[in-house]
Amino acid sequence: ARYRGSSRVLYEAAKMDGASPWRQFTSVTWPGLRPTMVFVLVTITIAALGLFVQVDVMTQGGPTGSTSTIVYHAVRKGYQQQEIGYAAAISLIFFVAVLIIALIQRRLTRDKD
Repeated sequence: ARYRGSSRVLYEAAKMDGASPWRQFTSVTWPGLRPTMVFVLVTITIAALGLFVQVDVMTQGGPTGSTSTIVYHAVRKGYQQQEIGYAAAISLIFFVAVLIIALIQRRLTRDKD
């Protein structure tokens, strides 16, 4: 199991081993930020897939649907065209796709312990 002590102890051990500041960054600081980086990656991906407001305000999905997103399409179908069942199906498929992408990202970025 990997030792997850205080960062001060890790930096002190790296200095005792003769690690340069760059080596301390690459061997202590960067691996310590890994959980945060994985969280940010998954969160940004989910936010990018859920893009709606920018498309609605700037282009309304046009020209000829070239800037439409899945979320924008689902909202347009559900609210403007009153196709509630179709919009719900799109939303469910979107949820499953985002879940699968998030799980794949999580699996690819997990610790190899």
